[in-house]
Amino acid sequence: EVLDEDGRLERKADMFTKRTIKPHEAVLSVDTASDALAVSISERACVDMAYMEQLTGKSQDELAEELKGVIFRIPDFSHGEAQYVTADEYLSGNVRKKLRQAEQAADDDSRFRVNAEALKAVQPVDLTASEISVRLGATWLPPEDVARFMFELFDTPGYARYNIKVHYSKLTGTWNIEGKSYDRSSVKANSTYGTNRINGYKIIEETLNLKDVRIFDYVEDAEGRKTAVLNKKETAIAQGKQDLIKQAFQDWIWRDPERRQRLTADYNE
Repeated sequence: EVLDEDGRLERKADMFTKRTIKPHEAVLSVDTASDALAVSISERACVDMAYMEQLTGKSQDELAEELKGVIFRIPDFSHGEAQYVTADEYLSGNVRKKLRQAEQAADDDSRFRVNAEALKAVQPVDLTASEISVRLGATWLPPEDVARFMFELFDTPGYARYNIKVHYSKLTGTWNIEGKSYDRSSVKANSTYGTNRINGYKIIEETLNLKDVRIFDYVEDAEGRKTAVLNKKETAIAQGKQDLIKQAFQDWIWRDPERRQRLTADYNE
């Protein structure tokens, strides 16, 4: 800080707003395309072809040819001004999606074949079902599969399936089971995989949200205020049911060949 005579803050020091050790020296020209790229990244934080043309006196096509494999043109299906990025940026991220775009672009313009070849070389190896660990609550699981598991586990009657639905919110990252209390007649939901304090549908909802099931009793004091007190016995029973459900899901998820193939493809994507 810069202080006044009384030691009070007058203003921030110059280092907050400008160079104080070495003045900035603008680079006006370079000899090679690689030097131009380095200056563009340093000064513009991107591959600025117009700026690089000014630095070298070379055309955009000449620069692109000299920097082949170091920079890549982004497929632009709107046919706007050509945009280039560095290899580090282009060959990372969602490379599966980028490969599809590059192959589509290469069908119309052979210049994009180099993009497709480079992206093929960095595609991750697909995992098999035995290599994929999936649990209830994985955000890539389709809600329809969670509902199918739940209905098969609890033998949910047909009329109840219309009122019990599984929802996942990408916005909040939370799962919700609509109509948790609708199936009152299911022995499996209310006894085998549930308790008299919490049914199996609610336990699955808690499991989907990666929570351990807890059962509370509410004690009212003299002033009418309620306090939640953990019921250790009921909680232990409910958590035992939760463990049964988790194990049942592990046994179920890869059992069906069609589901195994579909979910493995989804996971790898």
